[in-house]
Parts: sequence; C-alpha cells; structure tokens
Amino acid sequence: MSVYFRKFRAFLRRNQTARGLFLVGLVILGAIAVWGGIRVALNTQYPILVVSSSSMCQSDHPELRSTQCTLPVGALIVIRGVDPVTIVNGTIIVFMNNPADPGYLIVHRVVGIIPASSSAYNQISFKTKGDANSGTDTWTQYGYIPGSWVEGVYQYTIPIPYLGLAILAIRDFMYNQSTGQLNPQGILVIAALIVALFAFEVIEPGKKSSSQSSKTTGATETSASESKQSEPTAH
Repeated sequence: MSVYFRKFRAFLRRNQTARGLFLVGLVILGAIAVWGGIRVALNTQYPILVVSSSSMCQSDHPELRSTQCTLPVGALIVIRGVDPVTIVNGTIIVFMNNPADPGYLIVHRVVGIIPASSSAYNQISFKTKGDANSGTDTWTQYGYIPGSWVEGVYQYTIPIPYLGLAILAIRDFMYNQSTGQLNPQGILVIAALIVALFAFEVIEPGKKSSSQSSKTTGATETSASESKQSEPTAH
C-alpha cells in the first residue's frame, strides 16, 4: 500500500492539473461531509437557507410605513427540523408550498393552527403569512398547509454581511430561475475555468523546460570557459 501511495504522491508532484483536481475533490468531499453533519444535527434537509423575497421585511414596502424588517433579502438563516405538533402560533417556519417542487421553500410566520381533527389533511396544519404581506397565504384551496410540508423552524440569522446577497447574485447569474437550468453564461464560465486549468498545465511545464534548458546551457558554457582557462598556453 505504501508503494502505491508513494507513486501517487510522485504523480501529483509531477502533474499540476492532477494535483489541482485532487485538491478540489478533497474540498468538495469535505464540504459534503460537513453539510451532511449539519443536516443530521439540525434534523432537516435544508439547515441553512438564503432569504430571496421581501415578504418578511416590512421596511422594503413603503406603503407599510414601517422601519422594521424581520428577515431582509439576502439573510442567511438557520432552521431546525421539529415535530409539527410542537409549533406554536407566531413561530417563523420554512415550508414547501407545493410538494411537486420541494426545492422551492417559503419562510413565513404561523398565524393560525388547525388541529388534525379539523384539517382536511387529517394532520395538524398551519395558516401562514409574511410579515410584510397584507393577507394570509393561499397556497392551497383550504387556506392552510399540512404539517408534513414544514421543513423546519427558524432559529437565527448568520451575521455575515453581503454573503447571502452574493450567493443570490451567483445563483441568478448561473441559473435560470424559471426553468432551473444553467444559463448560457453559466456554461461559458464553467467551460472557461476548465480550459484555464488545463492551459495552465500546458504553459507551466513549457516555462519549466525553458528555464531548465537555460540553466543547462549556462552550466555548459561556464564549464567550457573554465576548461579553456585551465589549458596551458605556449609562448
């Protein structure tokens, strides 16, 4: 095993592209492991989210004449998965508004609780509302969502300025929000990064070879000069 390990290390030393890809792979695997750990710890598929709507920020709506903002656009929020029966009125929750599109999540406040015995879903259900909205949500024909659609309960906002806005900007640049597919410019950026990575590998060995060649030539000339100086001279 140690022999193969030494060969692999030697290969990485010689090949900068392979070394770069290996390091990128390690970073990706590490990020996946950390993300998986956070998901398990917080008991939800989506433990960290970026707020992309102003429905929870009253100050973004001049007609409300309010300076309050519960959750601004770009806020990085942490949520925790809980048993829906433990959710109380006034809690900020994150939920699906359509099970057919589980990746589209809403963060609103609970303004009404419907017990399972009175719910059309035969489970505890919730009326919700954005703090900046004038009326309650109408995601379903019943005017409330079942507890099984709840992904988690808002815990706190991560205080890193502009990070969430940067994530949203990158998302909007890379993806078409209506189709969920990569934008043409997103594909071009990915292609350019791949080309740049391999171009670097092609250019760098050329530089090294040229440098080594110059050193060798210089050493040869020096050796020849020293040889001439050491030869006896006749008068």
